[in-house]
Amino acid sequence: TPQFTACEMYAASASVLLRVALSAGDPEELSTALEAAIRATLPGAAPISVDTADGEHVVHVGVPSVHVLAGLRGAVLSGEFDATLSQALNQALTLSTAEPAVGDAVTLRGLVKRPALNGSAGEVLSVGEAGGRCLVRLADGSRLLAQPANLALRVEAKVDRSESAAQFEASAAALDTLTPHQQQALAELQAGAGAEQDLHLRAPAGAGKTFVALHAALSTLRTARGSRVLFVARNEALALFAAAWLARRCPAGARRRRLLGRIDLLHEPIGRGPCSLRAVRGRVERRWPAAAAEEYSLLLVDEAHHLYDNAASRAAIERLVGPRTRRLLLSDVSQAVARSIAYPAGAADVHLSEVVRCSRRIVAGAMAFQLGGEAKLLTRCHHESTGPPLRSFLFDAEREEDGGGGGGGGGGGSSSRFERYARHCMRALEHATCLFPRLALHNRVALVVPDATFREGLAASLAPILAPRGLGLATAAQAAAELGEEEGAGGEE
Repeated sequence: TPQFTACEMYAASASVLLRVALSAGDPEELSTALEAAIRATLPGAAPISVDTADGEHVVHVGVPSVHVLAGLRGAVLSGEFDATLSQALNQALTLSTAEPAVGDAVTLRGLVKRPALNGSAGEVLSVGEAGGRCLVRLADGSRLLAQPANLALRVEAKVDRSESAAQFEASAAALDTLTPHQQQALAELQAGAGAEQDLHLRAPAGAGKTFVALHAALSTLRTARGSRVLFVARNEALALFAAAWLARRCPAGARRRRLLGRIDLLHEPIGRGPCSLRAVRGRVERRWPAAAAEEYSLLLVDEAHHLYDNAASRAAIERLVGPRTRRLLLSDVSQAVARSIAYPAGAADVHLSEVVRCSRRIVAGAMAFQLGGEAKLLTRCHHESTGPPLRSFLFDAEREEDGGGGGGGGGGGSSSRFERYARHCMRALEHATCLFPRLALHNRVALVVPDATFREGLAASLAPILAPRGLGLATAAQAAAELGEEEGAGGEE
């Protein structure tokens, strides 16, 4: 039967490739129908081409924006893309089956007495019935006898989700251009930079504040000779992520070494002071204290709503501001709008209201936890993708049997509690590996817990379960520091 025996998605720069192998059908007819079906299935995609060789069809699909990529990702992960593409192909193709076989997936066509059934999908249950007819079971469970001439082989499309997830990740990384809304904000930031003015970028979570600000920092590093940037964040992992993002904008080697030499980080504990950076064996490494040098050209403060709300951290940051240092503050309006925070006076405000990294489903759910009254209704999603449904694994930790027979906060009770959490974490991981059986989990799964004590207890219970599977646990900071490739033959830059 002409089924999609392989359908894989690849990404190169800002494009996606569908590799489709068909077991039957005229190659030219299939190629034409496939191109038309892809165009109908992916509105907004860039021009598409189909190459055919040795029975394999490679469909090149341009992904011009995060908007298109998010829509395609949601459709593939939900299974909607498979169904839509299959339907479009079956409408375009008519593959006759002179000798149907039991189990064939077919589509009814040319029925005169029951024309409403034309186009219905079914499965051949038996052949050689009275008058040479076939017994077909339809999707609703009903059955009918039909002549072979009234049956067309049905094409079914299936996307390899494991490969797709990996390539969506690669495409998202390649599409590091800003949305029009973000470009407008960056233009305002650059205009303020030209006027040597302090700036304050305010936006809800997921709008791309850090992304826009890192573009501004990169512009400073590239255009202002000898400029130096200090990136400040309360969260250690966020600070390392920013450093790694900037480092990856330069090829490994001397250029990257020079770039990292002009960037310092400051994160909690803030009182320890800034650290300098270098790349070692494919990772960003830190050294304290940062080398004494000229004043910073740009002081970029992420999570400013946390840091400037604390007198000690605010004073520590302000001590690093020189006469020619420009401040760029980033604050989350969904968390800080209801608080009175003593930000530096005179900073010009720039606003973002489009959420990019989340689906519409997540934006709607997050509003329940967002501050700001009616102002939060201005938060909107940059794209129209609803996003795949989230799978929940709910359990009552207090009611499950713990095997210890006792209550009371002893060490044994705490241990069994984390063992239960570890067991349910494994349920979730197994669900993910069933959906994406060939997707490596390395640096792709985050376990979010309430505090360090919980993290230590859960890690102790999870580690022995993960080890036989070749998996281990890393902190968010360790994961964020990865550059993705080895640095130099000697291992150190």
